[in-house]
Amino acid sequence: MLNQRGSILIAAYIILLSLLAFGGIFFSRSVSDRKLLDINRERQEAFYLAETAVDKGLEELRDNYSYAGSASPVAFARGEYEIVVTSLSSSRRKVMAYGYVPDKAQARARRVIEAITKRDSPPNFFDHAIYSANDIDFNGGSYAVNGDVIYADTVDNPGNVTGTVTQDSEISPLAQFDFAALRDIAISQGNLYDVARLDLVKNKQDSYPADFWNVPPTGDPIDPATGTPNVVYVEGDMVLNGDIGTIGGFFLVVGDVVTNPDSTSDTTINGNGEVDGCIYTTGDFRINGGGGGLNVNGGVWAGNEARLNGNATITYGQDFMDAIKSMIESQGLSSKAQILTWREIE
Repeated sequence: MLNQRGSILIAAYIILLSLLAFGGIFFSRSVSDRKLLDINRERQEAFYLAETAVDKGLEELRDNYSYAGSASPVAFARGEYEIVVTSLSSSRRKVMAYGYVPDKAQARARRVIEAITKRDSPPNFFDHAIYSANDIDFNGGSYAVNGDVIYADTVDNPGNVTGTVTQDSEISPLAQFDFAALRDIAISQGNLYDVARLDLVKNKQDSYPADFWNVPPTGDPIDPATGTPNVVYVEGDMVLNGDIGTIGGFFLVVGDVVTNPDSTSDTTINGNGEVDGCIYTTGDFRINGGGGGLNVNGGVWAGNEARLNGNATITYGQDFMDAIKSMIESQGLSSKAQILTWREIE
């Protein structure tokens, strides 16, 4: 009986030791997994901090292109971020953005992002009938373009262009203006077209301006720089259908780009009529002329593809372009900084 009790006691000890061993292994693995989770979480937080630094650096550069970065690490959320900006050329900057958790001095996690920014309107930005930061697609033989054409990527069927056709990858992305200031101008002129007003236009209960000029130019000879164009700010896609008659202005089809810089909106014009002025669209530009023809007298800027179909004509308008250029330059509304490339370094 004594031997039997001894055997049971020994077995109990073995079982207990086994449980303790397995418990220790499980506890050790749990601690290890928790540390790994903490490391990954802090690395992700450091990455978010670096992204925040990129956004902040771009915001500062849009206000002051001489900005050199943060003087010291900036506390934010659960860590710190740091920005270092170096000049690559008169229009290019390199932004090095760092994220640290919990801080730079005792960083357990560190992530680094490099962004190259651009701020320039090319010298010939106002000199083309069509300016596309991507492709241009001319369909059929009924279209006509009277003026120069420039594009960043590819062009199809440019046989009906009377001016020069130039490929230049450096014009992408499309140069941007001070959209917030232009929106204020449009509001002052009664030319802000938000989503609700665009529905009214669609239902023929409202319309776009009928003339390019808000204040006609004066002087002899007439100088376009003395006039003021209608600044037509479109917060969404601009779609014109049917017989549109004659409309005019400097059309900015940019969506909600003031609060969302990556916003894009498209312009689609179908049917017959005439646009006296220039159209700047952050997305696609498409014009589909009907039997009576559809004309744009001024110019077109497209952030993505520009496409002409049917009986459509685009004619470069020097007076309109000069007026827009004069307004942009005289009021300091020239292009703002935007990101060309972005990559994580570590």
